[in-house]
Amino acid sequence: MNVPYDLFWRLNPRKLLPFAEVYRRKRQQHSDEMWLMGQYVASALDATVCNAIPFVKRKKKGKYFEEPIRVTPKTEEEKKMEEEQALQRFLGFAGAFENDVKKRNRKGE
Repeated sequence: MNVPYDLFWRLNPRKLLPFAEVYRRKRQQHSDEMWLMGQYVASALDATVCNAIPFVKRKKKGKYFEEPIRVTPKTEEEKKMEEEQALQRFLGFAGAFENDVKKRNRKGE
C-alpha cells in the first residue's frame, strides 16, 4: 500500500509498520500467484512439447490438469467424503481380489 508523501513525513516510524505489513502481504500474494501460473505453464509444456519429442522415452505421457489447482484448504466434509470414496475403492479392489483368488483355487482343485 502506498503511503502519501506528506503523510510519510508526518508519521512516527512505528505507525508505518502496518503499511509495510500490507505491502509485504501483497508481494507474497503476487509471488504465490506467479508460482501458480508457473505450475500451469509447466503442465502445459509437459502436455504439449514434451509429448511431441519423439526420441524421448517416458513411462507416462504428460497431461494437463483436469481440474484447477486448489488453493483453499479442504473442509471437514470434503475430507470425510474423500476418505469414504477411498474406502469404497479399496473395498471394491479387495472384493475383486478375493473373487480372483477363489477362482484360482477352484481351478487348482
